[in-house]
Amino acid sequence: MKRKTKKLWLNFMGLIIFLVLMFSITILVTGVVISDTVTLNPLGEEVISLKMHDDDTATISITMSSGQIYVEIYESDAYPSKNYYEREWGPVTTIFSTEFEPLGSDTFYIVLYNADTTNSASFSYTIDHDQSFRSNMIINLAIAGAFLGVILVVNFTGKRNPNISS
Repeated sequence: MKRKTKKLWLNFMGLIIFLVLMFSITILVTGVVISDTVTLNPLGEEVISLKMHDDDTATISITMSSGQIYVEIYESDAYPSKNYYEREWGPVTTIFSTEFEPLGSDTFYIVLYNADTTNSASFSYTIDHDQSFRSNMIINLAIAGAFLGVILVVNFTGKRNPNISS
């Protein structure tokens, strides 16, 4: 094989390996699961913050052991003053499950609130935040494109040394 063909073949294989790694990383960072068991005192609250984009989904599952709670979701502008909530559910007394899809990108606060003034509330919750594959893909493809551009520029703009024969 000629030297130029070998170099092109190595660059092509390096790019393929790099893209496989980028897609693998994208799959690994596509979600987070938050889970806990909590006992809230009267008028107590548990707050979970999530950075969400417009194509993300948060699945909220709650299993009550005792008492009752309210579930409220706030945008970063409305929390902690709690002037306006995105969604509200309650009172939750047994098993509860729902999905939340934001209309825009922002930090959202999921508030689990015990409104009772005398009784505590015990429950376990799981929040499964699935990030959109598209937003991660765009970021990773931009990085891959930048690396490909650097490879192409370095590979094809180098000056030939007239003393070296091919």
